Amino acid sequence: MADPRTYFDYEADADKISNGFPVPFDYLEDEHVTVEVNGVVNTNTELTTTTPVKIKVLSGVTAGQNVRVRRKSQPDTNLVDFVNGSVLTESELDRAYLHNRYLAEEIAELNDASLQQQQGGTDWDAKTKKIKNIIDPVDAQDAATKNYVDTQDALRVSKSGDTMSGALAMGGNKVTGLGAPTSADDATTKTYVDQTVSTAISGTGLTPEFNKFTGDGVETAFSLTFTTNAVASSAILVTINGSVQDPDDYTIAGGADEIQFNTPPPNLSEILVIERGYKVKSDIPTEYDWGSVFGDPVTGTYTYGQIV
Repeated sequence: MADPRTYFDYEADADKISNGFPVPFDYLEDEHVTVEVNGVVNTNTELTTTTPVKIKVLSGVTAGQNVRVRRKSQPDTNLVDFVNGSVLTESELDRAYLHNRYLAEEIAELNDASLQQQQGGTDWDAKTKKIKNIIDPVDAQDAATKNYVDTQDALRVSKSGDTMSGALAMGGNKVTGLGAPTSADDATTKTYVDQTVSTAISGTGLTPEFNKFTGDGVETAFSLTFTTNAVASSAILVTINGSVQDPDDYTIAGGADEIQFNTPPPNLSEILVIERGYKVKSDIPTEYDWGSVFGDPVTGTYTYGQIV
């Protein structure tokens, strides 16, 4: 489309607001020069007819706004009225001709700037321009606004990670591709659960640990290299010089991972502290709460008891 000649767009700045916007086209009447600010007609204007012709917007415009100075030649008003017996003067004939010409130019340029079908095709061509002021879609094939799309997109779970604001119903479908859990609230995989259950029941892969110490006849507390989690003393097998000790003769300090004897083991005595049985919780509840049975799957810590 050729550059329009019946309207011109300007970005308002301090100079144009103070001194007026240029009017570079011809016109027949002062009222044919109109102004639109950001698409809204502004009638609070003043036209100067000295050269160069300018139109000043007296109020309602600020810097940065779009100001369109447009010729609108009153298509609903006849500028010349011929009567029988009248003298057809050159000026009146020219005026009537120019009125029609200007109207044709104005409608042609507005038509060129309007949404049209692509040349040689059937699709609409927006000519790299935005389509403004449409409403949100109703039917499936309606054009959609940015607001509508953004609102709908905000309701979807983001591939890069997101937070749910409500329950997610899977409708009987699986959640696949999970990694092994690392936090207490993480969803877990079947493999992780199966391995944990198998380990707790059969002890597979979790051989009981032990520590060996030498008594000095003075020390009563010895630090363990494995986690005890405050289990009962009966969950630990203790021997001194090969003799099994009564669980009442010592306690397990879970917070410090220590075994504490009531009396110091003899000097140079060999002390063995062995996990008893497999790594399972010693106080299994009547109703199986597997989370409490197997301990904390995140940290990998367990309490130990004898399987009976």
